[in-house]
Amino acid sequence: MRKSVFALALLAVSCLFLGACDWGSSSVEPIGPGNSSYTPILMKRSDLENSVKVMDKAVLRNPGKIYHYNQYIFITEKYEGIHILDNSDPKNPVNKSFISIPGCVDLAVKNQVLYADNAVDLVSLSIADLNNIQVLSRNANVFPELLPPDFISMPEKYKAENRPENTIIIAWK
Repeated sequence: MRKSVFALALLAVSCLFLGACDWGSSSVEPIGPGNSSYTPILMKRSDLENSVKVMDKAVLRNPGKIYHYNQYIFITEKYEGIHILDNSDPKNPVNKSFISIPGCVDLAVKNQVLYADNAVDLVSLSIADLNNIQVLSRNANVFPELLPPDFISMPEKYKAENRPENTIIIAWK
């Protein structure tokens, strides 16, 4: 009983202190429109449509999402593609290959089909045979353009109408 009274009193005091804080003020100024510290990496639409390639294994440098399917682990390399690891022996996973997919940040797998974002496009790949991965389809312009990491909206100077024609943002540096 004594411990619960103490905990309740501590909670009440914490609420008083938190309520007294001025949550609206900050000494850090948010980055305003057009002031992003990042610049886009662009790719021509025609190049994007032919950009998915299976390669030898690659070193993980900037891993993102992790997806487990059967005995395999798929790990996105932010903006670059997907690593495939054979996890048959969880104590010794084997880096098998890398699928280069510019603009990739997310993936899903269902019924031996890997779905990934290729910047603004959705691509599906057959992974029934991991030694012969094939692009099955591409749905163009399914996703919004990649935003700079320090923004919640696209800076005016990087919008499609203000950059070279038929270019897609595939990453930010």
